[in-house]
Amino acid sequence: MPTPEQSTDNPAPLLERGREVEAITRAVRSGTRGDGQMLLIEGPSGIGKSRLLAAAQAIGEDLGAEVLTTCGGELEQEFPLGLALRLLETRIARASQVELEAVFRGHAALVEPMLRRPLHETATALTDEFVLLHSLYWLIANLAEERPLVLIADDLQWGDELSLRFLLYLAQRLGDLPVIILGAVRTGDPAAENELVARIALQASHTLQPAELSRDAVKELLHTLLPDADDNDALIDESWAATRGNPFLLRELATAMDSRSAVGAANPYGAVPDTAPESVTRSVMLRIARLGDDALALARAVAVLGTSTSLATAAELSGLDFAAATVAAERLATAQIFASAANLSFYHPMIRGAVYRKFPSNDRARCHLEAAKLLRASEADMDGVAVHLMRGAPTDSDWARTALHSAAKSAARKGAPSAAAGYLRRALTMQHEDPRQHANLLIDLGIMEAAAGETNSLIHLESALELIDEPDEQARAMYALGQTLFRYGRPAEALTVFRKGADTFTHTDRDLALRFEAGYMASAAYLVDRPHEAHQRVSALATTFPAQSELTSAERLLILHLAVFRAMSEPRSADHAELVLQALGDSVKLWRETSDGMTISHAILALTWCGRAHDAAEVADSVLTDARMRGDSLIFAEISLARSMAMYSLGRVSEAMVDAQAAIIGMKRGWNSTVPAPQGILAYCLIDRGELEQAAEVLHDAEAQLRSRETRTLNVWFYMARGRLRLLQSDFHGASDDFLRVGKLLENNRFHNPGYMLAPWRSLAGRALHAAGRTEAAIELIDRDIELARQFGLCSTLGSALRERALVASPNPEIALLEESVTVLESAESSPLELARTLIELGSAQRRLGKKVRSRETLREALDLAHRSGATAVERQAHQELLVSGARPRRQVIHGLNALTPSEQRIAALFADGLTTRSIAETLYLTMSTVEWHRRNIYRKLDIDSRDALRAALDSDGEHPTGTPG
Repeated sequence: MPTPEQSTDNPAPLLERGREVEAITRAVRSGTRGDGQMLLIEGPSGIGKSRLLAAAQAIGEDLGAEVLTTCGGELEQEFPLGLALRLLETRIARASQVELEAVFRGHAALVEPMLRRPLHETATALTDEFVLLHSLYWLIANLAEERPLVLIADDLQWGDELSLRFLLYLAQRLGDLPVIILGAVRTGDPAAENELVARIALQASHTLQPAELSRDAVKELLHTLLPDADDNDALIDESWAATRGNPFLLRELATAMDSRSAVGAANPYGAVPDTAPESVTRSVMLRIARLGDDALALARAVAVLGTSTSLATAAELSGLDFAAATVAAERLATAQIFASAANLSFYHPMIRGAVYRKFPSNDRARCHLEAAKLLRASEADMDGVAVHLMRGAPTDSDWARTALHSAAKSAARKGAPSAAAGYLRRALTMQHEDPRQHANLLIDLGIMEAAAGETNSLIHLESALELIDEPDEQARAMYALGQTLFRYGRPAEALTVFRKGADTFTHTDRDLALRFEAGYMASAAYLVDRPHEAHQRVSALATTFPAQSELTSAERLLILHLAVFRAMSEPRSADHAELVLQALGDSVKLWRETSDGMTISHAILALTWCGRAHDAAEVADSVLTDARMRGDSLIFAEISLARSMAMYSLGRVSEAMVDAQAAIIGMKRGWNSTVPAPQGILAYCLIDRGELEQAAEVLHDAEAQLRSRETRTLNVWFYMARGRLRLLQSDFHGASDDFLRVGKLLENNRFHNPGYMLAPWRSLAGRALHAAGRTEAAIELIDRDIELARQFGLCSTLGSALRERALVASPNPEIALLEESVTVLESAESSPLELARTLIELGSAQRRLGKKVRSRETLREALDLAHRSGATAVERQAHQELLVSGARPRRQVIHGLNALTPSEQRIAALFADGLTTRSIAETLYLTMSTVEWHRRNIYRKLDIDSRDALRAALDSDGEHPTGTPG
């Protein structure tokens, strides 16, 4: 095995790179011991980054690690996940069946089709990017279990976006893996000036920046490269000045002088050749020309084919027989145009760039088209075929159109809708004889554009529908586009699509039409001025359903929407909740039959608004478990939001906060249908925990994401949360403005349910108005809340409103109203957090009346409830009131169940349910070290050392969280 300072592939020494080699050795050694890290090499072209990566490969192999390599290429940047797949494909190809089963177990199974067999989807199914990256992470973790991994990626500045996201995702989670990533980035290249490359650089544990060679190193390298040249100080000085100590340019200079010697120049080592980029290009092309036409043809073929190709393919593309191509390859390797005759890749990317740029553009385009034909004939991956079609000469061939469509499906499967849309647009430039094929391309393009946030989706759908005669195809097109638009936060466009679908199939396929109606109802609920019309529409439809026979899945969806609209606007909440539960039946079965997460999410919310938060949480848990098993992170995010509201309504602030964060993570993956509701509920939780600065930051980010201030009913969550924050900041006018804006939006849509916002807006507006000196207006609003809460039968809302009414009494709070509030809030479905708030006010009032003993009892109960809820701000308020009353309240709990953080509570429940560390990490998108760190904290706080003890501890607490993630 050669030493890192001397490569057998290249006779020239690796000069003045001892510091870099030592750093690489330390990093690789640490990685093999389980301390994963990333090391990045930065520098201009030719400085020796690839040589250092070759040294890293040798070091890794010497230390017993498995080394996987990949390289970015200018041509492959449009190939989604190309760089990452090249890193893994060779390793997977040589694995045994037993190894494959181990490698693709768990969440890594999702990426198996991408690495083992071509995809043959009949539809363009979009994979969630986050789930894909998480699956690739587990694939790496599985591979690293056998032996440490060294992952080497050269020319990252040319990596495709999805691969760069994967490397960043992996680099952020290396702490518990025996994995070392070594990457190289060319500085001074416009491609390197992008956010992902910059973020990867920031994530690196170490960054190496090889320096230019000194004069002494230049002298030594010249002596190695030009052994026939006499020692000549002038030659050394001029070479050093001309190349600025750049090893590659120095080689090019030496090669040019050696070429002059070969052709009998009188003084070949006299004047130093120019090393400017264009001069290097001329030098390279001159050297190739001297090797003959066969060498030029082969060099051009390899430049077109990209980073890795076989001699047979390159020979066929260049028009040479295999023997002639072999001779040409040997000549090109000898001239240091190719790295070697066995490996058809260029000695340096600058050489490949020179050959590619000097290839006449029309000829180059024809060569790309021929390359696509050859790769297709060899049954290569369609992604590779498509790369050449995108750059190739125009063609209307059916095979080319099919290849681009296939590549689009593959890109969608990899979570790259923009790339998929690009392939589809190119396919649509070709002539189509089959209208259905053209329509399918338009349909898929519309779906991908919607997913990518582009605005032409509806135009392409309408064009497609004009070409489709098959009802099933029409339905697939419209429903898929409607769901995509809805999930990506464009309900107005989704509503148009769903309405068109309902109208199209009303007379031909009733169940199908009803499913479109359900999508229409879900979209309408988020748009100002639409809910009432939608309520009337669904009410009319429901009258046509059979009274006695069992309802179909589609009819149940419509009944759910009917119940949702009633829950938002009509009294008798208990009746509406029962209707929701009857229509849901087996919620997971309904979800699987219809794939309609929109409707089921609304149904869960309706249960919460109707005061049935326990039922809402139970339904959410079952759907979340199924979504986790299916790897559907978008429905996971959607239902997590619904569960967060149920948890908040139950006074479980810690769990509500975790669920809200899960929903916000979903937004980063493209799920934007409920912006800014997740941020609003998260701000609620942060406010109750006393984290006002963090709440302000969340709301600041949410404000930037608000859709039209006039068209989205979901904006009420932002205004409600900001109003609560302003109230605590004594900005009473700003707070009342926000609460009254919430009221205007809700009342205009006839959303009269006072529990809709989980905290009655009228009562909070009343508090702000009272503080601003407008007590009469405050009393009028609060009294209306009390009236509505009684009509709707909502105990938590009624108790909260009674408390607020008591507090606006003058000069002191009305004890009788506070006591009534306590009585109401002690019901089974009421929030213990709201009860804690009332008990604090009641205890304070009792203290002022001189009833200190009773006051302390009341405040201690409030302190306990607030602590159990995770509402630390309310807990501090109760603690402070107890101090004022003369009591000595307990210190903050640092042991026991109540000391667990929200994340620890969830992980504890999953451990108690029997899940392994790995399963929990896969489920919650964490690393195993993070889960283990939480487990150690849980055991320490509970003073236990086993799962059995953990189960016993959780079972002893009646309010512990369920194991189902939310």
